[in-house]
Amino acid sequence: MYHPRLQGTHYEMGLKYGTLLYRNGIRFDNIIQLSEEQQAFGLQSLSLYHLHYPEIIDEIRGMSDGLQYPFEPFACFLLNMGVFGENYGCTCICFKDGTDLIFARNHDMFSRFKKVTESCLVRPTAGYTFVGQGDALVGKEDGVNEHGLAVGMTFVAVNHTKPGFNFLFIVRYLLEKSKNVEEAIALLHNLPICTSQNIILADRYGDMAVVECCSELIVVRKPTGEEQFLVATNHFIEPTILKYDGKPEQNWYLSETRYHTAQQALRMTQNYPDSILFAQQILSGKLGFVCQYKKELKFDSLWSFIVRLNDLTIVRSEGNPGTTKYAKDTRLTWAIKKKSNTHGK
Repeated sequence: MYHPRLQGTHYEMGLKYGTLLYRNGIRFDNIIQLSEEQQAFGLQSLSLYHLHYPEIIDEIRGMSDGLQYPFEPFACFLLNMGVFGENYGCTCICFKDGTDLIFARNHDMFSRFKKVTESCLVRPTAGYTFVGQGDALVGKEDGVNEHGLAVGMTFVAVNHTKPGFNFLFIVRYLLEKSKNVEEAIALLHNLPICTSQNIILADRYGDMAVVECCSELIVVRKPTGEEQFLVATNHFIEPTILKYDGKPEQNWYLSETRYHTAQQALRMTQNYPDSILFAQQILSGKLGFVCQYKKELKFDSLWSFIVRLNDLTIVRSEGNPGTTKYAKDTRLTWAIKKKSNTHGK
């Protein structure tokens, strides 16, 4: 897993990362091969990003300049992810345990993508500082920002689409622009969306939500009754959006099995002595099936990310959490202190 640190304007951050990749021999000439349909869809989406998130277009342009690769096909390649291409797994939970507020997510994907995973510290001139994980360069799949808002996605198979934001850039957009769950939900309602996904949100104030969304509909799911947790895997739950779930089979990538495992663990356990360790036990499969995929699938948990939002303690397993230990990541708290010291001068 790469650990880039990016700072500056969006163009500067993109240029720095693209140049670094180019110097390390990364070329996209044989990777990006777009059909006419993909090119047209990407360009239509690009016009919407110009309207809603112009600075991310600057970053994509900076990265394409650094990579010495034409901007438009590179942008279309990134913006089309999730509409054309690979399927994702993923399990995400958030819960309250006493005074602790925990957000935790496994990223499940085909094993060959392990070599392109990254955990990036992003310190934009215009936007909130955050640590985000991803496997697709500019966009992110999970992370937490300086205000204690955590955002993650779980993929849902698409059966309706139209040009708009994919999940990678939804997560990135919310991390940069939202302080809390309420703000994030409000922003989501104003975004054109092209992919189908659950967007899991939790903040340091104890608010949490799963936003089940696609190109046609947005539905917000909150904890019910006395429950203080939420779970999302790779299917929709809310009845009003089920018709937009394009899963090819009922327990696709064991989505329902993973959902049940996490639900049961969180429902049966209260006041756990170590909330981060409890999240690790769930995501590492100690309490039932979550990440124990058969090797012949060539599909695995590529990383596992956990953050305690009340103090921004981050731990991450840079591999399958059933076999790879979690390690602490202090980059976000370092960046917050540095920012505070700079502003205090």
